[in-house]
Amino acid sequence: MAMAGVAAIARTQEERTEAAKQRLREAALQLFGSDGYDATTLSAISLKAGFSRTLAQYHYPEKSALALELLEERISRDNHLDLLDCPDDATAEEAWGCLVRHLAAVASYYGRLHGSCDLGVAVRGEMALHSAALMGSDASITAKVHALTVDLIARIERLFEICRKGGLIPDASDSHALAILHVHSIWGLAQALFANPKGIRPVTAAFAQIGVLLDALRVPAAASGSV
Repeated sequence: MAMAGVAAIARTQEERTEAAKQRLREAALQLFGSDGYDATTLSAISLKAGFSRTLAQYHYPEKSALALELLEERISRDNHLDLLDCPDDATAEEAWGCLVRHLAAVASYYGRLHGSCDLGVAVRGEMALHSAALMGSDASITAKVHALTVDLIARIERLFEICRKGGLIPDASDSHALAILHVHSIWGLAQALFANPKGIRPVTAAFAQIGVLLDALRVPAAASGSV
């Protein structure tokens, strides 16, 4: 019983720690989205979360450690990498379906960029982190976003290559170049809409145009069977 009691206390402490860190992460995203990454301090995050000025630093010695944890959450939750997985023997249509479904899921995520719900706040905070990485203001988050970009491009390149070999897009297509264009079209549009708010409906419409451009890649014989 004594050992069971100690284990229960340990679990309770772990749960409290995780709950506190979750509140800090949520507060950080709110402040990153409203004030920017560089202007936000760990002290401000602590106070925003309803804690003492020093609690955030207890859990995250550097702001970049908190930022990296948030980026990991974003990678696993909102980049929908699972939608880009398909077997090596997948048909061109199956690979194309992965591309289309992935774009739809990512567009839905960014469609909340300027919404008033909690998810909209979180999306803006994550976009502020992405912007800081692109500006090179923090080497650790810049490296993380670079690694994410390389991985995402490689996954999408593989799907384009399956489509090319299957005759769904022109044989002369450069799968790597198409993947770079596709990824940066998504993230570039998201960055532009983050910096210049347009509302939920225009954001959704803008991302739909990436789908139009994607569909235009299909060879005429395959276009009539578009997913």
